[in-house]
Amino acid sequence: MNTNLVKAGALSGLIAVGGIASMVSAQTAAEQTNLTEEQIIEIALMEVPGEVTEVELEERRNNTYYEVEVVAEDGTEMELKIAADDGEILRVKAEGKDCDDDDHENDDDGEDA
Repeated sequence: MNTNLVKAGALSGLIAVGGIASMVSAQTAAEQTNLTEEQIIEIALMEVPGEVTEVELEERRNNTYYEVEVVAEDGTEMELKIAADDGEILRVKAEGKDCDDDDHENDDDGEDA
């Protein structure tokens, strides 16, 4: 039997499994949120005009939210936490600082969502 053929078949199988795994992962993330990443970016930029540099879907204590990093128009690096289900802005702070802009909700232990 040709070993190159066997290797190619094994590689194809791994690629297929990897593709299925990432599809399942993306589907799971989509089930946890009601908003798309594009909608989250729009919400973030309405709050802090500038350039989005990073968007991450996070989950903590059964709360799913997006953490969005924005370089504001004045050059300040800002971090926003936005609820994945309804787009509520949970926190806005300058990178490296611990100040909130608004009355955003805190968890019972004083930490932000």
